[in-house]
Amino acid sequence: MKRIALLVVGIITALAMVGCGGQPGGKDGGDTAAYPKKPIEMIIPFGEGGASDTFARKFADIMAKDMPQPIQAINKKGSSGLVGMVYAAQKKNDGYTILEVTPSMVIADALEVSESIKFMKDFEPLARIQSDIYVLCLPGDSRFSSFQELVEYGQNNPVTFAGVSPGGLDDLTLNALADATGVDIKFIPYKSGSEVKAAVLGGEVDIYLDKIVSAVNYIKDGKVKPVVVLNEERIDKIDVFKSVPTTVELGYDVTIGSWRGFVVKNGTPQEIKDYLIDKMEKAYATQEYQDFAALNLVDIRPGYLDAEGFYKQWESEYEKFDAVAKKVGLK
Repeated sequence: MKRIALLVVGIITALAMVGCGGQPGGKDGGDTAAYPKKPIEMIIPFGEGGASDTFARKFADIMAKDMPQPIQAINKKGSSGLVGMVYAAQKKNDGYTILEVTPSMVIADALEVSESIKFMKDFEPLARIQSDIYVLCLPGDSRFSSFQELVEYGQNNPVTFAGVSPGGLDDLTLNALADATGVDIKFIPYKSGSEVKAAVLGGEVDIYLDKIVSAVNYIKDGKVKPVVVLNEERIDKIDVFKSVPTTVELGYDVTIGSWRGFVVKNGTPQEIKDYLIDKMEKAYATQEYQDFAALNLVDIRPGYLDAEGFYKQWESEYEKFDAVAKKVGLK
């Protein structure tokens, strides 16, 4: 983990040498009343073709239909989203750079990977658009038949979990659940997501944690079996989850999930933020986006959260990630 942190700090330092952003739009960005008078960049801090990329590009297209200028999606992948975040931090705070964000940015603050750039200090929320739900599954031929059986075993024996990024969202979420249940979690690193899934299907590890949209087909095919959903209420709209209990139902207050939203650099003029927030709220309400959300199973719980509520979520999750990171020795 120390080597990973040093690598990330090196990337951040190198990118920071490109130069810092300029003054607010009202100073060197021109007349904010004319905004937007040129294309807006939407920075996607992940690679092309993934769920975050697909979502951001779709949402940008819907937003732009109600705007005089296009929104250009640009991928800046690397270090679990940190490369894109650093890139956006170097741009002017004039509203012409929007950054897509996920829990990875809050985790970066909690793990203190950079002293020069802090997500919650250097960026301001516009809106959360999606809220994903995690489901914990077992391999299809697992010796355990329920979450309770897994917990009883794991309180006296290590339970293995395959993952790509130690200290990432999956790792910290599982450790939060382990802390609540008293289970001993052992992280087994793999090089890619495909290798992780192969390890699960091959019975090399005990458990599989993933977002519902990523796990549902494996569940339908009988390759894995869901034993607990990290949510307050049961998911009745999808048949394979109707009989699956939730963490809250079983007495564990762990409902951490993934989410996606958008931010701008701190200091962006309020009238520009208000404009972007209005366009995002309207885009979210369109039938086109609602159909997209339903297709990708991110409509199970409300996705939209305003700027104030979004920031409060950051604060709440920062406290959880900070506590878990300290407990497992990541900071």
